[in-house]
Amino acid sequence: MGGPAPGARPLARADVVLVPFPFTDLSSTKRRPAIVVAVDRVHSDLVLAFVSSQQIGRGEPGDVPLLPGHPEFPLTGLTVPSKVRTGKVVTLSMTMVRRWLGRLGPLLIGELDRALAATLEINTVPYREEGRRAERARLVTLHGAGGPGAVLSDLGVS
Repeated sequence: MGGPAPGARPLARADVVLVPFPFTDLSSTKRRPAIVVAVDRVHSDLVLAFVSSQQIGRGEPGDVPLLPGHPEFPLTGLTVPSKVRTGKVVTLSMTMVRRWLGRLGPLLIGELDRALAATLEINTVPYREEGRRAERARLVTLHGAGGPGAVLSDLGVS
C-alpha cells in the first residue's frame, strides 16, 4: 500500500514526510506533509505533527512557521510557506509514508520542541533543575577525584 521503498533511508525525528493525514473525526484523510515527532521502531509507528499551508499569517499557540525566508526552509523539502500544527498530532504506521520530503534543521527542531512542550502543557522546569543537580553532583565528584584540573579538562578548558 505504499510506504518507503525497501532500502530507503530510515525515518528519524524531524523528518518531513508525505502521509494520508486523518481528519480529527476520522471521516477521511488528506495527503499532506507532516513532521516526524517520534519513531517507534518496535511497532513500526510514527508520531506525526500536521503541516498546513493555510492561514500562515494567523498563527495560533503551538504553530511553528516554516517560511521561505528562514535559513533552514530549503532543508524541509516544502515548496510553499507552511506551519507545523503541534496541536494536530497522530500516530500512524510507517507503511503510511508516501514519500520523504526533507527534514527540519536544528533551529526549527528547537522551535518545534518548545511548541510541543507548550501545546502538550509539559512543565520542563523540574527536569531542567534535576539535570542541573545531577551535573553539579557529577562535577563535585570529579573535583574530589582529580581537583580543579580534572573539572577544567572535563569542560574542555586547558
